[in-house]
Amino acid sequence: MNGEIELEGFEEFENLLDDMSLSFSDKRRAVKKGITLIGERLEKDTPVGKSGKLSKIKISVKEIELATEGTARSNAFYDVFQNFGTSEQKAHVGYFDRSVEKNTPAAVSEVAKIIFDKMR
Repeated sequence: MNGEIELEGFEEFENLLDDMSLSFSDKRRAVKKGITLIGERLEKDTPVGKSGKLSKIKISVKEIELATEGTARSNAFYDVFQNFGTSEQKAHVGYFDRSVEKNTPAAVSEVAKIIFDKMR
C-alpha cells in the first residue's frame, strides 16, 4: 500500500446517478403539474368581480438559465388592486398570497411524486 485508495462499487454508484438525471421535458411536466394545481385552486379562491376576468388564471412554464419556472397570474389589470386593496375596497386583501400559501404543500408533493417516480 503506497497511498492508493481503492473504491469498490463506484461504477454502480455512477450508473445510479446517470439513471437519476431528469430531462428538460420531465422537469417541465413536473413543474406544470404543480403550478396547474395551484392555478386551479387559485381560480376557486379568487373573487369573481364584475367582469369575471379576475378568476381566469394564466399558467406558464419556462426555462430560465438552469431553473424551470412556473407562474400563475390573473389576466385582469385590476388584480393588484383586489389583492392589495385600495382606500375604498379592502374586502379581499391578500387573497392571492393566502391561496398560494395554502396550496403550495400539495403542489410540491405533486412535483416531488413525479420526479421521484422518474428517478426509480
